[in-house]
Amino acid sequence: MNNSCTIQAKTVRKIAIAVESKGVDTRLLFEATNFKAETLDDPDARIPFAQLVEIYEVAAQLTGDPNFGLHIGENVSPAAFEVLGYTALNSATVGEAFARIARYHSIWTNGAEFILQTNGSSSMLVYRYLDKSIKEHRQDCEMTFAAVASLCPRIALPSWSAGRLEFQHAAPADCSEHQRIFRCEVLFGRDENKLTFDSSTLALSIHNADPTLGALLDRHAEELLSKYLPRDSLLDKVRRLIGLELRGGDPSLDRIADKLGLTPRTLQRKLRESDTSHNDLLTEMRRELALSYLRDQKMAICEVAYLLGFSESSSFHRAFKRWTGKTPNEYRLSHLE
Repeated sequence: MNNSCTIQAKTVRKIAIAVESKGVDTRLLFEATNFKAETLDDPDARIPFAQLVEIYEVAAQLTGDPNFGLHIGENVSPAAFEVLGYTALNSATVGEAFARIARYHSIWTNGAEFILQTNGSSSMLVYRYLDKSIKEHRQDCEMTFAAVASLCPRIALPSWSAGRLEFQHAAPADCSEHQRIFRCEVLFGRDENKLTFDSSTLALSIHNADPTLGALLDRHAEELLSKYLPRDSLLDKVRRLIGLELRGGDPSLDRIADKLGLTPRTLQRKLRESDTSHNDLLTEMRRELALSYLRDQKMAICEVAYLLGFSESSSFHRAFKRWTGKTPNEYRLSHLE
């Protein structure tokens, strides 16, 4: 278990309440996951994020509810996420709310991150686990997206629904609850946990948002963010810069180092301290973007190669085959929807 990835301990409270409502003694849950009940009395306590994810999985087993996470998520209040929830609620639009959630998420937990991506008429909200020790995360992930999918209609547009939802975990035997809650295509066994929706959603106004309160909350959130920085924040900055430069720019080591105000040698040294390198991160970003772009049937493969910074399509073909064992066209055909 990676103890450097933590989450506010108070989040366990809503799990305990749900477990009790199903007639299960919370002591069984806490004993099975080595969670100390008195931790809930400390408003500032944090626990390993992996422990929280395990608590969700064990709760599903003890209650006999395979959709435990879904059921918590569809009923959760933004207030449960405190500053993170209140800054979202007091944003002018859904797009601003998603941007704040992505920026301030480490205040709640640095074990996972939200990434908001927009590609023309489609936008994506990606939920990525940063704690690589976590292998099973169905309940936490489904709770997270159920919360997003249930809150958007409640705070912005009652008729809103996503276009597609993708999960990394395998499909359960019964997906009827997923269909009821998400009201869209739900896919399993995918490369990312990702909610895709129409970009027009980002412009939707949030009911009862208070811009004055929002500004105050932003200042408070920024203060907290300086205390609870995103995990591997340098890596996050390098990934973001590489992602931006790949779109027709220059993702080279010299360029990224200059953007960060570092020498190339210093940046490489800092990256080595995190067991990675500029080349590793560039390859990782190219692979992730390639998988995403190739699912868009309207995007030509030569265009994908250009956007990823390959001077020739043949170089992209060789790299993609090395990453996935398939040619770009073979991968695209296997993901026709």
